[in-house]
Amino acid sequence: MNWKDIAGVVGDVAGSVAPLLGGPLGLAVSIGSQIAGAIGTPNKPDAVAAALKNDPGAALKLQEWATQEREQIRQANIELQRIALDEHKAILADRQNARLMHKDHWMPSAITLLLLFVMFGELVMLFFLKIPPENRDLIVSISSNYLPFVAGAVYYWVSSTKEANDREKQQNGQPQERKTWN
Repeated sequence: MNWKDIAGVVGDVAGSVAPLLGGPLGLAVSIGSQIAGAIGTPNKPDAVAAALKNDPGAALKLQEWATQEREQIRQANIELQRIALDEHKAILADRQNARLMHKDHWMPSAITLLLLFVMFGELVMLFFLKIPPENRDLIVSISSNYLPFVAGAVYYWVSSTKEANDREKQQNGQPQERKTWN
């Protein structure tokens, strides 16, 4: 008898554990040995099946073990979500600190202006210069890869300025503008 053969017996007592016994061999053996340890039997499928059929105490121990395992998994998932939230908060704080640090520095505005100037020059050349047909794919590729940098630089100014204005209005007790579409 192997661990897959007793999945039905285990399923009658702890339904959430039974599918694990029917899975890959390594997982089935691992779960089987944990079940055997939880109910206090030798690490053999026959001994586990006999204990679950004949001893109500063993069935109760298995149910308690399954409940504890579910709780541990739930706690681990909560911890993973907390870690992901902390990482997201750190990224947002880093971005906000970068904006505050460079608020009065000339470099972000110079980079933005340079990117816009190069983009404008690129567009002028695309419309007024003849591009050889063999270079068209290269120009399109370069242009499409350059555009996100320009958009990011502009977004840096537009989003931070709007958010700062909204925060300042809220702190001063001024009502925020509400846009309506007519």
